Amino acid sequence: MGTLALGLVLLTGCGSADAPGRADGGVGTSVPAHDATASAPVPPLPSPDPGMLPVRAPSAEFADRAKVVADAVRRAGPPPVPTQPVLLSSWALLEGFDTGEQKVAWTYGHVTLAPAVDQAVAGSGTLRLPDGSSRPVDLVGVRPALDRALEGALSKPRDCDGIPAAQCRLVVSEAVLVEAAVRTSGGDATVPVWRLTVDGLAHPISVIAVADGVFAQPQHLGPLPGLPDVPVGLHGADSLRRVEGATVDVGIAGGGCDEGLVAQVVELDDMVVVGGTTPPLPKDTACTADYASRPARLHLAQPLGTRPVIDIASGRPRVLGVPAF
Repeated sequence: MGTLALGLVLLTGCGSADAPGRADGGVGTSVPAHDATASAPVPPLPSPDPGMLPVRAPSAEFADRAKVVADAVRRAGPPPVPTQPVLLSSWALLEGFDTGEQKVAWTYGHVTLAPAVDQAVAGSGTLRLPDGSSRPVDLVGVRPALDRALEGALSKPRDCDGIPAAQCRLVVSEAVLVEAAVRTSGGDATVPVWRLTVDGLAHPISVIAVADGVFAQPQHLGPLPGLPDVPVGLHGADSLRRVEGATVDVGIAGGGCDEGLVAQVVELDDMVVVGGTTPPLPKDTACTADYASRPARLHLAQPLGTRPVIDIASGRPRVLGVPAF
C-alpha cells in the first residue's frame, strides 16, 4: 500500500484557536499552524457534506491537547508504515455453522483432520492484488493454515461448556487448494486458500494458505507512552477513510452521549491531529455503552502529502483503510 502521510492544520476562526464555528457547521477561516507563526489565511471552508459531522474551529482545550500529542509523536519518532498489504479479513473465511455445537467446536479448537486429508505443503501460489498486479507467494500446508486460523486454539483445545465431547468436534474430510477473495487495506485481493469439507457442515470453511509475512495485520496499539489521559469531552479519530489532496475523511468515535459531537483538526507542518468534542454533560447523566464511528470531512489548508493523520486521543497514526482495532 502507498505510504500514508499524516498532516495537521490548525483551523481557526479569524486566527484564534478557540473562535466559534459558523452556524452552518463550517469554519470561518483556516490558518496553517507552524507551532510558532501562522501564514496567510486561506479561503473559507465549505459547509459540511450531508451525513458528515460538522467541523468546528478547535477549542482551546483541543488545541492544547493537540500540542501535547504532537510533542509525544515527535519524541516517539516517525510512525511505522506497513510495507505489505494489511489483511482485514480473518485467516478463516467462514460461511456459518449449522448447529451451535459446531460453532463451539470451532471456537474452542476441536477440529481434526481425517487420515485421508493430504497435508503436504503445496509449494507456491499467486497473490493477485487490488491494483491488478500479482506476485508469487509461498504457501503453508493445511495443518498450519488451520492452526493459524484458529489463533493457536488447536494446541490447547478448551472444554466445550458442557457440550458432550462427541458433539463438540469437527472433522475435516477433504482439503482442496483454490483461490478466494479477501479484504485488504487496498481493496479485495485474491489469494490461495485451503477449502475444507467438514463432515456434517453444509458449507465449506476456507483458510488462507499463504505463508506468514505476506500480509500485515492490524495491530491494536494503546496510547503513546507518557501521554496524559484524554480530557472528558474529547473524542478520538478511529479511522482514516479517504484522502484526496487537502480533503480528508475520517471517523470520529461516538457513543450514547455524543449529542453535539463535532469534528476538530489541528494541522501542523509534520502531522495532522484529528478528533472531536462534545459539550459538557448535565450532572448525573447516565450514558449507554454503545459505540458508533461518525464520519467527518476535513478541508485542510494544504494537501495532506506525506504527513501522518494522528488521533487526538491515543497519539497513534490512522492508516488509510485500516481500522484502529
